[in-house]
Amino acid sequence: MENTHIINSLTFQMDIVAKSFRSITEAYFNQEVKNNITLEEYIVLDTIVCYPNIDTNKLAKTLMKDRASVEKIVAHMQKKNYIKEVKNTTPDRQTFHYELTKNGNRVYQDIMLGKDRMVSILAKFITESEQVTFTKTLLKIRNILISLSDVDYQM
Repeated sequence: MENTHIINSLTFQMDIVAKSFRSITEAYFNQEVKNNITLEEYIVLDTIVCYPNIDTNKLAKTLMKDRASVEKIVAHMQKKNYIKEVKNTTPDRQTFHYELTKNGNRVYQDIMLGKDRMVSILAKFITESEQVTFTKTLLKIRNILISLSDVDYQM
């Protein structure tokens, strides 16, 4: 078996691409979005829209962040009146989930209009079918990695 250097490995290349894409996305977001919202906050808004009734634990798991950092972002967004905490009362326990406020929904809709420009820029380099295939592959890898997070490697 050939000795492979880490810089040529799939994991390293994915990490570099992710960091590069994150940097470009943040720069684009900061340049294009005129609302008083960060990319992190927008990602939380989008996640709440995508997964209604999501609580802090599920939000942290979905975003692959620790609970404390998610709680900090959520608290900041509540101060800005972008989201509100809603009680879910179930017979066995009391839980909370998040919903967008009118202000949060307005900001979210404003940003949604600009997202098409980024997709159109990307479309100049890869086809729509390549984007779909690549996204499916990344989701598959992410789900595998999430499932492996429960594995105990110290045998």
